[in-house]
Amino acid sequence: MFKKVDSVPASNDAKSEGAPAPKPKPSFEKSYGTFAYRLLGARFEKGAGSELLAERLVRAGMDITPGMYNSVMYLTTILGTVGAFAFSFLLFHYLIVVPDWYAYVALITGVTLGAILAGFQFVISSRIANRKDQLDRELPFTLSELSVLASTGMSPIQLVRRFARRDHDPAMTLEFKRVIYRTDVEGKDLITALAETAKGSPSQSVRESFWDLANMIHQGGNLDEYLRAKSDDVLRLKRLVQKEFIERLSTFLDMYVSLVLVGVLMIAVGAFLINALGSTAAGLDSNELLLLLTFGFVPVAVAMTIILISIAYARAE
Repeated sequence: MFKKVDSVPASNDAKSEGAPAPKPKPSFEKSYGTFAYRLLGARFEKGAGSELLAERLVRAGMDITPGMYNSVMYLTTILGTVGAFAFSFLLFHYLIVVPDWYAYVALITGVTLGAILAGFQFVISSRIANRKDQLDRELPFTLSELSVLASTGMSPIQLVRRFARRDHDPAMTLEFKRVIYRTDVEGKDLITALAETAKGSPSQSVRESFWDLANMIHQGGNLDEYLRAKSDDVLRLKRLVQKEFIERLSTFLDMYVSLVLVGVLMIAVGAFLINALGSTAAGLDSNELLLLLTFGFVPVAVAMTIILISIAYARAE
């Protein structure tokens, strides 16, 4: 009991003496990335296309090098392909015994390989699209706020510092923070910082706004009038995108009805016919075909439809 009581002031004394706090354990994602980079990263760091990949990673907001990205992608592909091969081999060779089990094993392994490679490319494209959508969504209000503050006579560097300290519109605020980092830490002038930040932005509207802002600072001009006109143009484009999304919903509805509802009914009718005739389809009887339909085709079709609608809605929001 005394040892337990004595241990409390000892820990308090350690804290009062400025003892370093224990470092948090790295997450699994970070540990996995470090392991993959140590294993394969050096081979991909300066490979072909690394500059283009580095530019895409910057626009996606991913603070990793091309070597880190490629090493994680290839290691995950190897592990996923081996796991898919083992799972499909056990499933179709021992659990669901079919004559052409090797064809199903090859199909699932190949699909897994392609899905992992496509998934990594989709992650970058999705993050770029998400950043672009968020920037385009926040840009009109940021330009309006900039025009109001510019009309008060604030200098351009004061405007940028003011917007880098905001607690709303996180995507645009982060862009202004990048400008301030280049001016205060890297020692660059405001025009160069705006141009370099614009180059790494995924949004064409943000790039044009930053380049125009840098040109106006360099050549001079009515900053308040430009920002107000630019805000009106961006809002007009935003209304057009939302109108296109409403028109696109009918296409998604038709695709869902034809792919999910009619497709499920046709496959179910085919399964009943197979059962009635006592035959098989690609080595699968009616029960196995219905199982694949229920737990394979239907969830994938519904998930793909939801993903497409979510992507379209995010871009139109």
